[in-house]
Amino acid sequence: MEVYLVRHGQTDGNVGRRHQHPGTKLNELGRAQAAAAAERLAIFKPTHIITSTNIRAIETASIIANVCDVIPETYVPFEELHQPKSMVGERLAGLHAIAYMAKWFTGIPSASMHDGETYTAFVVRLALARQHLEALPKNSRVVIVSHSVFINFFVEHMRRPSRMGLTRAGFRLFHILTLKNSSITHVRYEILQPKHRGTGWHLVRGKFIN
Repeated sequence: MEVYLVRHGQTDGNVGRRHQHPGTKLNELGRAQAAAAAERLAIFKPTHIITSTNIRAIETASIIANVCDVIPETYVPFEELHQPKSMVGERLAGLHAIAYMAKWFTGIPSASMHDGETYTAFVVRLALARQHLEALPKNSRVVIVSHSVFINFFVEHMRRPSRMGLTRAGFRLFHILTLKNSSITHVRYEILQPKHRGTGWHLVRGKFIN
């Protein structure tokens, strides 16, 4: 199975580098980025398009679907990390955001996190998303339109389902902050040779499409 993880097109919130509301829409450049991604993805002839329920992802997926002639499917497990409402509008690199993410990752209880999603709950949702993919035909070519945190954690947990340590988390944090809007990350699910046991997900090196 070939999987192409697409970050949604640009929004004004991305330009301001702030945490966003699920209803945030694409800006003009974001729509153009989605159209460009659609042209690149059409070459791979996708059989499925799955999208987060956040508006910016749905808009991106709709543009891709029109070009690739595939009906998109919205599915909650592919949404961005559910953050507390108090995070909306906060700067990505602001002290409030950094403190929140540190507490979120380490599991330290905080009153400001009561309406957000814990790391443990997020990992459970990642597993549901993975199961949804693995139930598709093995020769599927799947486009997933989602968000930077989801894409990075999903790729990491697809390969190594265990909870991340600080080194893995630091590596992923760098990629979360630098993943471009409408970029495409290619991963492959395949049946391994008997000596490796079972099946596995593999990041296709050199297949990052910006």
